[in-house]
Amino acid sequence: MQILLRALLGLLALLGAALMTSPSAQAYTSPDIWVGSPVDGTWGCCSSWDTTAGGGHHKLAKASPTNDWASDLTAAAGSPARLYVAPSNSALGNAVTTKITLVDDNACTNGGGGDFVTVGVYYNGTLYGRATFAHIDRDGSLYVGKPVPRWGTYLGNVANLSGGSTGGSNCWTGPHVHFELRAETNYACWNRGYDRAGYPLTHTNFLGFLSGPLTAAATACP
Repeated sequence: MQILLRALLGLLALLGAALMTSPSAQAYTSPDIWVGSPVDGTWGCCSSWDTTAGGGHHKLAKASPTNDWASDLTAAAGSPARLYVAPSNSALGNAVTTKITLVDDNACTNGGGGDFVTVGVYYNGTLYGRATFAHIDRDGSLYVGKPVPRWGTYLGNVANLSGGSTGGSNCWTGPHVHFELRAETNYACWNRGYDRAGYPLTHTNFLGFLSGPLTAAATACP
């Protein structure tokens, strides 16, 4: 009887410890979550906000909160841009969900530049990061708070802008998707294989992680 009582007390202690563990401590025990290319095209350049030399690239000033890194993905005007998000462990796919967190019809600070869409990536209901897609003619059915499928959701078409709608040369350099990632812990990283502009991309090609092998600063994935 005493042995049974001790065992029961031990089980209760374990259950109590589990209940007392903070949600934030549990939140980032997750699989690697990666984001794929929204378009068929080529890789541009990327780096942190204040790095413009040696392949650096600006981030979208209107995105909030600021993303960790950015890259331009050159693609044909009018081609579809789609969302591709997945955990590296496919058995955990149902735990990863996506939802629209920000939309804007002027990607550039002073107007123009087409539309942009930011998608929140969640694991078991906890926000793990965001992916932003700019310079598109976005799907008008998208709105903030709308849950969307993480694989293949149509975001819009690559824009073909002219005149005042371009937002100026600091905003628009021709048809492309300006792509950014942000992680909620550490920094999102990008695929180490894309170390210079011009690499060919097809829909779903892995571009970077929002969780998993993250780093202390925006950089290529370890």
